Amino acid sequence: MKQNAKTPYSEAIKHLTKKNSLDVIETIEFKHQLHQMTMAKRGKQIKDLGTLSQSQVKKCRKAVECMISTIIFSRDKNIHYKTQQYPAFVTLTLPSKQVHSDKVLRKAHTRYIENLQKTYGVKHYVWKAEAQKNGNIHFHLLVDRWIDWTVHRKLWNKQLDKLGYIDTFQKQYGHRNPNTIDVHSLKRDKKGRKLKNIGNYIIKYMTKREFGKRPILGKIWGCSNATKKLDYPRYAEGETHFYKIIDLINKYDFKQVVCDDFFAHWVGKSFEIISKRTRNLWKDVKECFQLQNGNIEPRTLMQKEYHRLTRQYTFKQNEKELVISSQEKNQKTPIEKQLSLYFPKYENGLFS
Repeated sequence: MKQNAKTPYSEAIKHLTKKNSLDVIETIEFKHQLHQMTMAKRGKQIKDLGTLSQSQVKKCRKAVECMISTIIFSRDKNIHYKTQQYPAFVTLTLPSKQVHSDKVLRKAHTRYIENLQKTYGVKHYVWKAEAQKNGNIHFHLLVDRWIDWTVHRKLWNKQLDKLGYIDTFQKQYGHRNPNTIDVHSLKRDKKGRKLKNIGNYIIKYMTKREFGKRPILGKIWGCSNATKKLDYPRYAEGETHFYKIIDLINKYDFKQVVCDDFFAHWVGKSFEIISKRTRNLWKDVKECFQLQNGNIEPRTLMQKEYHRLTRQYTFKQNEKELVISSQEKNQKTPIEKQLSLYFPKYENGLFS
């Protein structure tokens, strides 16, 4: 297989995306539709422009679920939530009509996130780019730190000011502090209902398809390198917890999605069932996420203390026996006492 093979479509798109404007969106969308038709005749399906593929949806879902679980299980109730990891959901918008390409604004968004990482200690984050009805791009961002909304607005407006959007807003409204951010509460939804599952609420925002809006050109979602490394707890056949999981699947309501010769996939309220039915497994699941987050150290086997003999060894050529020269000949050290257990004839540093 040739990686990054040049095709007429890729060359045409590469030439068009060099222009830092939105005028090429209709042209790119038209060429993409022609590319879909051409590849369909060859038996290959191409996803719609500006949408997530099935594999991207799975990766995004995994990143959000693992990030939420890591934050929740690493939380310390004795520490104030503002000084430790805390899930926060932010939406970033533009104060005026978009005049730059999506690529340019993604770079501004990246610099904004770098400020959060360097100054406020953000470690895990997931973002998604979408288009509004007016055609402007906006970003959904999930971070692992509580940061005041005024700080978010200041940092984001600073990046927009470099591109001239704050000047355009000032000419129309007379001030330079537009409301370009919205911090969502993760305790209740927009209708005021209490959220039972934060992960599912965030995933709907991140993976939903937008109809009747222009496509986003280029990268649509992303996450930090630390978030990419997060993974679900895994248990191999032969481990104690593996058989506990099999028992839970057989006893409780889990829906089988995939069944193959080598693996099977079930879905259900796994955390709720595990937390109520198996205390040891639930503790191990928590420790798995805490370990990935760096809150605890990996378990190691207890090793016996290593003792080194600090005395000098000499060999008698005639008698062919080992002699240990020591000033304390009458007193036995702990090592000498241990040696006498394995060698009953050991006495005064002599093996016979």
